Amino acid sequence: MHNFTPLITALESAPLADNELCRVFHGRGHTTEHLSHLNIDFYPPCLFLVSYDEVDAQTLTQLSEQLWQWAQQHAKELITSLVFQQRAGQQTENKLLFGQLPSPHSVKEGECEFLVDLMSRQNTGIFPDMRRGREFVQAHSKHAKVLNLFSYTCGFSVAAMRGGADSVINMDMNKGVLRTGKQNHQLNGFDRGVSFLPHDILKSFGKLKKAGPFDLIIVDPPSFQKGSFILTKDYQKVLRRLPELLNEHTQLLLCANSPELSEASFKALIDEHTQGAIEFVERLAPTHGFVDVDSDRSLKALIYKTAQV
Repeated sequence: MHNFTPLITALESAPLADNELCRVFHGRGHTTEHLSHLNIDFYPPCLFLVSYDEVDAQTLTQLSEQLWQWAQQHAKELITSLVFQQRAGQQTENKLLFGQLPSPHSVKEGECEFLVDLMSRQNTGIFPDMRRGREFVQAHSKHAKVLNLFSYTCGFSVAAMRGGADSVINMDMNKGVLRTGKQNHQLNGFDRGVSFLPHDILKSFGKLKKAGPFDLIIVDPPSFQKGSFILTKDYQKVLRRLPELLNEHTQLLLCANSPELSEASFKALIDEHTQGAIEFVERLAPTHGFVDVDSDRSLKALIYKTAQV
């Protein structure tokens, strides 16, 4: 028998009643070592269980039945399904273990709403750990001209429009995620002032320079995207061009989600390749539920601004 008590304890203390996207159990933070391969997120009305190690059928049955039994007894109105994602090795496999999923499926986060897909791909459409980043963007977008690089499904853009941005440019070379991004804006009632550019960012700075300068710039690349972006090799190429896009009061949210890149190394990379054009302001606190034993291995969301000469 495996001891899954910490998962149940986490469910009991999670803010499920808010009925918003949240992390329930952050095993990847290594606070409970024997469960460090497991995460649980709440994508209302679904519990989303992820394992980064192979889980045998018997263990999965035991774990999922305990979670589902708790949900049926304590949160039956809120939790109506349970999905398991196996993320060990190259293959990702998603299984609906209990209940039914809504179709289409959207989740709330504060005043924003996002479409998600828990069944057909590795990433769900929104990253729960970036909530603090989206809140920062919403709070600093009033009348702003915003640039959202590596925009994925445009969560930052929705937050910026919610915060009163004048315009947002979203750029990502994946047309599919930009289509979802457009749907996310429609879902939130934003149908003007937003553009979606399916371009390779590393080859598009001429276009961006013409559109700039920008009041707020967000850079949140994947740590690895086969054939297009490797964080440790390509981030500096983006950083070198950022000074061309600044005005005298630009704010920047620069993100890295690579355990191998420490905060100090990330700052050194930024300083080296922006050559004094921007200065560090603060690192955003982790989103609620994302406690990590080693902050250097967790998501780094750093705020910068145009350096004052």
